[in-house]
Amino acid sequence: MKKTLMILLVLALFSSMVFAQGGKEAPAADAKGQYVIKMANPSNPEDNCVKAFYYFEKIVEERTGGRVDVQVFDSAQLGAHRDYIEQMQMGSLQAAEINTAVLSGFDSKFMVFDLPYLARNVEHLQSVLESGLDEKLNASLEESTGLKVIGWMIRAPRNLYTSRNAVNTAADFKGMKVRVMESPIMTRTFELLGAVPVPLSAAERYMALQTGVVHGAENSVGIIVSQKEYEVTKYVSLTAHNITPNIIAFDKKYFDKLPADIQAIILEAGKEAGAYATKLDSDSEAATLAQLRDFGMQVNDIADKSSFTQAVAPIYAQYRNEIGGDIIDAFLK
Repeated sequence: MKKTLMILLVLALFSSMVFAQGGKEAPAADAKGQYVIKMANPSNPEDNCVKAFYYFEKIVEERTGGRVDVQVFDSAQLGAHRDYIEQMQMGSLQAAEINTAVLSGFDSKFMVFDLPYLARNVEHLQSVLESGLDEKLNASLEESTGLKVIGWMIRAPRNLYTSRNAVNTAADFKGMKVRVMESPIMTRTFELLGAVPVPLSAAERYMALQTGVVHGAENSVGIIVSQKEYEVTKYVSLTAHNITPNIIAFDKKYFDKLPADIQAIILEAGKEAGAYATKLDSDSEAATLAQLRDFGMQVNDIADKSSFTQAVAPIYAQYRNEIGGDIIDAFLK
């Protein structure tokens, strides 16, 4: 009897140890979250690029059967675009939204998106990218930074919004302090327009507008709504001076270690998320302008932009060699 009892106790102990360790006959659910992808974005959940990140999370987790756990950190929880690049290079972050203006500080070819009035509209920019420019830039960025581009998110045109005055001609920029992205071309663009450019990160923009450090900023109108910057500005002038994409960047070292089937799913999902963000921004632009009017902002349409284009014309020759004439010419065909 004692011998039988001892055998039963040993079996029970062995079973509990196997259970605690997952056992050899573990259910398929044990593979859930086998790979973790942390994704960072500086904008609020209402932003279309952030919505695209959550869309990416949904489709990757579904298509991998839960083997991948995608974790989105929005609202600048992990810093700003430059911080994301460093974190991905260090291996503490797997993916992030990076604006091409910030990328231009690491790879001069990306400066092309900062050249004012080069892309005629979103469709034009999209067609140039899809003609092969995207592959050329993707390869260049991998070589220069170790980051892999898995998606392109094209914002609606960038416009000026201010607390001081509306803008109709280049003369209206005189002495206006404007927050710009950390890009030498954008800085030079606003100098040529007669403004005082103030390069700041996205996370600093609202406070700078609120405290009067700057009189205005420039961005896609959706950002004015999602970041509630209509609270600290009065006028939106539709200068449409830039159409800049944001990329979905991935740590290439981490990507290369993933199984081939998961790599394929991530590349497919990145492309779909980019298209999703682009469509959301384009489709919502008119409704967003109406929303800004409801918030009390004055929306100023500009029929004649010739004073702007004439003022910034010298910038093309200045940066042609640094960017690459072939890259600029891709937009001029």
